[in-house]
Amino acid sequence: MRKSDTRKNRKEPVTVEMLENYVRTYASDTATLMDLRLATMCILGFAGFFRFSELVNIRRSDIVFFESYMTIFVFKSKTDVYRDGNWVVIAKTNNSCCPYDLLKRYLSCANILDSDSDEFIFRSVFYSKNKECYKLRVRPDVHISYIRARELLLSSLKSLGYDSKKFGLHSLRAGGASAAANGGINDRLFKAHGRWKSENAKDMYIKDDLHRKLSVTLGLGL
Repeated sequence: MRKSDTRKNRKEPVTVEMLENYVRTYASDTATLMDLRLATMCILGFAGFFRFSELVNIRRSDIVFFESYMTIFVFKSKTDVYRDGNWVVIAKTNNSCCPYDLLKRYLSCANILDSDSDEFIFRSVFYSKNKECYKLRVRPDVHISYIRARELLLSSLKSLGYDSKKFGLHSLRAGGASAAANGGINDRLFKAHGRWKSENAKDMYIKDDLHRKLSVTLGLGL
């Protein structure tokens, strides 16, 4: 009798190198609102370890900018076991993929200027023939759908030469988690940043790089 294959078809995590290529193409100085929206979603999803449901439910009033960092309140999270509640703190890195700068730029381009607004920041767009540019849909209470966001992500990755079948929207959260783990980030801070409720849940998102895998036997003193 054949045993059923219980292994899940897990998607690959995106990498910083992939995001750098992504930003160069889809967040250039001449980028449209449509492209800038997706680039911002990708960088923010990676930097904040956001689940898609958390990402698309971000409202303008959930975001607070400070001089060197920003905080984003996650209203819907599976867990809330740390003392700072659901606030996600993201640094201003001043690099090409800086989530702080990219989000500020996107909000300006999307004309989401009122910091007290309850509108979703990631919404559907349409092309205005009168303005000859992309604009956000008027309805502020309807965010972009999972199906549409996934379609845009995979299409854009394919255009950059990546095998889109290996990736999904969850690749953003997994990518940020893997980069942090391989960078030696403190485990407690790592777990709090990703809003994980258990070690097993956290570890499922991590893909160790070769250097970390080799460090196990290299650290045995053989």
